[in-house]
Amino acid sequence: MSLKHLIDAIGDLDEELLTEVGRLRAKGKGGLSAWPRVVAIAAALGLVVGSFFIAQIFIRKSNVEVAAVTVLADPVFPEMSEYPQEKDYILSNGDFDDESYDRMYDAWHADLMRQRDQIPDYQSGLLAFVQRTIPAVLTEDGSENRLYSPLNMYINLCLLSEAAGGETRAELLSLLELDSIEQVRQKAKALWNAHYIDDGYMKSLLANSIWLDNSLSTNKESIEILADIYKASIFQGDMQSQELLDQLQHWLNKHTDNLLEQNTKGLDFDQDTLMALASTLLYRAKWVTEFSTAMTTSDIFHTPDGEVQADFMSRSNPDNYYWGDDFGAVKQGIYNSGQMWFFLPDEGVSVEKLLENPQVYSLLQDENEYKQQKQLIVNFKLPKFDVNCDISLEETLRELGLETAFSPQKANFSSISSQASLYVSSISQASRVLIDEKGVTGAAYTVNICGAVKPPDEFVDVVLDRPFLFVIQGHDDVPLFIGIVNSP
Repeated sequence: MSLKHLIDAIGDLDEELLTEVGRLRAKGKGGLSAWPRVVAIAAALGLVVGSFFIAQIFIRKSNVEVAAVTVLADPVFPEMSEYPQEKDYILSNGDFDDESYDRMYDAWHADLMRQRDQIPDYQSGLLAFVQRTIPAVLTEDGSENRLYSPLNMYINLCLLSEAAGGETRAELLSLLELDSIEQVRQKAKALWNAHYIDDGYMKSLLANSIWLDNSLSTNKESIEILADIYKASIFQGDMQSQELLDQLQHWLNKHTDNLLEQNTKGLDFDQDTLMALASTLLYRAKWVTEFSTAMTTSDIFHTPDGEVQADFMSRSNPDNYYWGDDFGAVKQGIYNSGQMWFFLPDEGVSVEKLLENPQVYSLLQDENEYKQQKQLIVNFKLPKFDVNCDISLEETLRELGLETAFSPQKANFSSISSQASLYVSSISQASRVLIDEKGVTGAAYTVNICGAVKPPDEFVDVVLDRPFLFVIQGHDDVPLFIGIVNSP
């Protein structure tokens, strides 16, 4: 079989077929031998992501010294059947229990499709939101790694719009590019459900919470909406008490699997804080084709500040290679989810320049319609990394038109409580992304190629040994995390 025929055959396998391959691969069905098993063996840690988003809202009108924290709403999360592991269905005589496996697989698949069956075009507008916010959030001087979760921020702004009223709500709706609070609710509910999965094999979990001071009386209808639409946990207590702060930190750590424990330790409230909104996103998934630990080698990464040693993972597979003005790109598939994109700027081109390149967003929006791509054997080499980032978002949101929310005189958050003159004092996001490898064999190559150059006929070497951009997309192409790695 020629290289072209091999790649065409692999390219014709859609997600549903790959899912069915996953279902059958351990059951001895005819024709499903080496390749499906290689894909399936990709176990262990492939991708770990955690993020939380905090908005502090105040003015404090009174001091109510009550230590207890009351739970006003405790939402019920969807239950999902576990993804069946083949090893659990091998009988004592060595046979495979097809009937039990099929029953569990069908239950799991039905639950997954239920979560993903949402209103049409629920994800529309997210990429435009990313395109507006990314340059302001990630473009800055310095050589630090930078990281941002657009979905996490978007959901929190939806949550904030529920608490707002008047001109403040109007500014939030404009920022979200939605016409009404009903549209906000529809989109937020669909995004939350479509990205919820906890099946014992992967996690994609969004969580929201609201923290209220005892001095506030709340709108019962708003509380019910927040708990129902946003699955928000709602707590009330003394915002200056250590007990409430401890519970907030515990809640954040619980919903991010302690990935951001060092970030939560630095949380504190201003003495005038009356309310806080917190949103989290936890994402754990496995590569479709993992990297072999035997092929991981130490090599040089060229940071803005000089050379450093890093552990590089390698693979060689039939894949699509994409290029544009000033960059080259490849993607790494994520099992039962989306993909992680890697954009390597050409020599002499900064990563920040890619953030304003419309070709990057065209590729993220519809890779199938993107013209500058070619099917090749891609020899891919990238460093393992652990990126952790805290960012303040007030200035960015002001630049995007959210003004009154930060003004003590103009802010309107009467929808949650009309008892106090509330305004936003700070908005911040902490995120972390880790990638690792474990699984099948691969091959390592060390030759760089400039992104704008058309690749050769059959092979291309992609080596991320200098600053690069990455984007993690969900199953519906919604950008979950976007980051710049200046130093692994």
